[in-house]
Amino acid sequence: MVPFKVKSQSRGISLVEVVLMLALALVLGAALIPRVLNSRIEANEAAAIANVDVITSAQESYKTAYPRIGYADSLGALALICGERNCKPTPEHACLIDCNLPKATRQAKDGYFYQLGADGLPGQASHTRYGIGAIAAILHRTGDHDYCATEDARIRYREPKVASGPGSLDRAACATLPVMP
Repeated sequence: MVPFKVKSQSRGISLVEVVLMLALALVLGAALIPRVLNSRIEANEAAAIANVDVITSAQESYKTAYPRIGYADSLGALALICGERNCKPTPEHACLIDCNLPKATRQAKDGYFYQLGADGLPGQASHTRYGIGAIAAILHRTGDHDYCATEDARIRYREPKVASGPGSLDRAACATLPVMP
């Protein structure tokens, strides 16, 4: 009996197949890249909203703990001290928010700058009003909206047309904005 010889018909990928695979990869990339970028913006905005909410809650706790002072006039007054294991609350550091949040006044945190201001002068009469703002560091790259809240603890938003820097969303401006649904 004579053994059968099997012919192997292996062939490489044709140029047409390579072009088709490349075109398919480009179409998929063009469809997916904007979605990935939008999901990053959505995550940054969700973090900004959560941080504004945490700060408004911390302000109420601070006002309750230090009624003569009222609301805190800086994020540092609400924060933990970084690196300290057992935080003992004081009016200068009430141990209510993350210790890295006060740095976000100069260096963006999750794509946002934060600012906190209270009425009155430091060391003077009780602070009865405040405003907290979260401003997108790079408009349409790190966030599409700015967020803020006042002593009523309702989070408000705006969709700026042009980029605005830290400090551009004070209490008076915040009070005029629509409340988030």
